[in-house]
Parts: sequence; C-alpha cells; structure tokens
Amino acid sequence: MRYSWLLAGILFLAAGCEKQQVRTEEKTTRVTLANLEKRIFQQRIPVQGTIQPVEFATISAKISGTLEVLQAEEGDVVKKGDLLFSIDRQVLRNQVVVKEDEIKVREAALASSESALNIARIGCEQAERNYLRAKNLLESKAISTADFEIMETEFKKAQMQVNTAEAEVANARAQLQQARSNLAIARKNLDDSVISAPFDCVITDTMVEENEYVSSGQPILRLENHNQLEVVCFLSAVYYDQVIPGVTAVDFTGRDGQAFARSKVTYKAPAIDPESRTFKVKISVPQDAGMVSGMLCELNIILTERESYGLPEAAVLLRANDLLIAYTIDAEKRARSVTIQRGIVDGGYAEILNGNELLEHRFVITGQTFINNGSLLVEAVRAEN
Repeated sequence: MRYSWLLAGILFLAAGCEKQQVRTEEKTTRVTLANLEKRIFQQRIPVQGTIQPVEFATISAKISGTLEVLQAEEGDVVKKGDLLFSIDRQVLRNQVVVKEDEIKVREAALASSESALNIARIGCEQAERNYLRAKNLLESKAISTADFEIMETEFKKAQMQVNTAEAEVANARAQLQQARSNLAIARKNLDDSVISAPFDCVITDTMVEENEYVSSGQPILRLENHNQLEVVCFLSAVYYDQVIPGVTAVDFTGRDGQAFARSKVTYKAPAIDPESRTFKVKISVPQDAGMVSGMLCELNIILTERESYGLPEAAVLLRANDLLIAYTIDAEKRARSVTIQRGIVDGGYAEILNGNELLEHRFVITGQTFINNGSLLVEAVRAEN
C-alpha cells in the first residue's frame, strides 16, 4: 500500500514537470528568407492606342471626266511616281490645240493693231506739220481762217485715230494674254488628268471603277505608307511634364503583358485639352513589330527606368506614421525590423532606395504578417538570391 502511494506521487510530479515544460516552450514562426534582388524597375503608364500611317492620302480627281485608266487596285504596292489613274485625255488634248491656235490668232490681231497704230501715228505727224504750217500762214495772213480751221480739224482727227489705234493695240495685247492664260489652264488640266503616287504606299481603298465618270474633287483612292507607322494615344495631363519627345521610351506589349518591341515618343501636343484634361502623343512603330494600320495595341509609356535593389512588395509592411519596415533575421534567428525607403513598385516588387545599406541582411518574404520584433524564426525554404 505504501509503495502504491509512492508510485502515484512520483507520476503526479512527473506530469506536473511535463506541463510546466510545455507551457514555457517558445513559439516559432516558419518563414522564407531572401536577399535583396537587383532588377530593373519601371514607372510606366499602361495605355491603348490606334496604329495609323505617318503618310496617308485620299487621292481625288482634279478634273471631271471619264476615268480612262485605273492602274492601281486595292492591296497593290506602288512606288512614288507610279501611275495611279488617268482621266480621258483626248478632249483635253484638243482643248490644248484649240488654245494654241487661239494664241496664233491673237498674236496676228496684235500685229495688225500695232501696224494700224504706226500708220495712225505717221498720219498724225503729217497732220501736225500741216497744222503748224497753216498756223504760221494764218499769222502772216497768207491763208484764210477757214483754210486754217480745216487743217486744225484734220490734225485733231489724226490724234483721235492714234488714240483709237492705241486702244486697239492694248485690247489685242489683253486678248493675247487671256489666250495664253487659257492655254496654261488647258495644259494644267491635261497634266491633272494623270495622277501618280506621291510616295511609296499601299492602296487601301478603291472608291470608283474604270470607265466611270468622275467629278472634280471626287475621291478615287486611299493610300497609306506602311513603312512608317505610328501610334496615337492620349495621356492624363498630370504626366505632361514627364513625357519628352525623342527621350521617353515606350514598350509594345502582347496579351501576356510582356514587351516585344520598344520605341520612343515622337510627338507631344503643344497644349492640354481643357475639357478632357488629356494631351495627345505619337509613338513610332518599329518596322519589325509586325503591326498594321488600324490595329489597337497595348503600350507602356516608361516615365522612369532604373536598375536598383528590391524585395517582393508583400515583404514591405506599413506601420504607424506611414513608417515602412521589413523584417530581417539576426544571428539568433530572431526577427528584427529595419526601416525601408520604398521607391517604384513594379511587377510585384518594391524598389528599396536604401538597399545599399542593407545588402548584408536576409529578409523575410513570407510569413512576415505573423511576426514581431524578436519573434523566433524557422527558415522553411531558403530562397535563391
């Protein structure tokens, strides 16, 4: 009986010691650790834009007439100077011939008028001499007043004939100038009947058919130079000062969000639209990007890009007074917080501006929400640097 009580006492004491040991065992937190990672950080604006050609034109008929030749069809690739279309030229050629003949007639009329003027001037000179002679004779009373008045009248008639001949010459010259202007117009119409490509291009639209009658100003073809494409998009006014043409980089991205081509902003609007509070930018499209006019594309406009140290964004924690911290592990495997100066957040990573000061530390990147300063840590998986 005495041994039974003794054995029971020993078991009770052993159980009490075990409970006390469990109560005093310190809790540990399983975490993942990593060093700072050097990577490229970007501050970017995701936008959409429509691709359009830098050079494009809608070619219209310059004169009315039958579309005699339509050399280009939709989809054709043409070079600068290649024939696109021509309008019936026979009538226009005839008009040029008529205007050339009209000039010959006007030149002959002018020559005739100038001859008549010369004859009138000769007659006027003779009449003037007769008049002066008669005037002297009248003063010496060698002729009568009636004879003098006849000479005076003949002189005035000769002066009027000169004036009339001069007016006819002026009119003939004006008619000749008008005929020359008409010939220039006829020749221009003939030249305008043939339209060539103003630049290397692709025919994207044909609006009429051959042998169809077209009016002056009627659209015939639409041309686009697919060797020079650009994207037009609109950005918020808050970014106006940060976008610099020729400097600001732009990444073209696919459906997976990955960049496959890079370019630059080539144009920035000189002013911000006061209603939408946006401004227009243009970005050149690399020729190897495999894009065509009219396509909607995804872009990232890179406002800032630099190589720096970073941590997963979730490893940086916000504390009171906007203090940012991250947990490191010390030699005793306990959590120690360090102050973080965060920069750009990009792709799930936060840029650590004071990273050069923290290179010797290993940071908690998972499990950090369950620990405090001094928490005992157990490394679950050692992350690669």
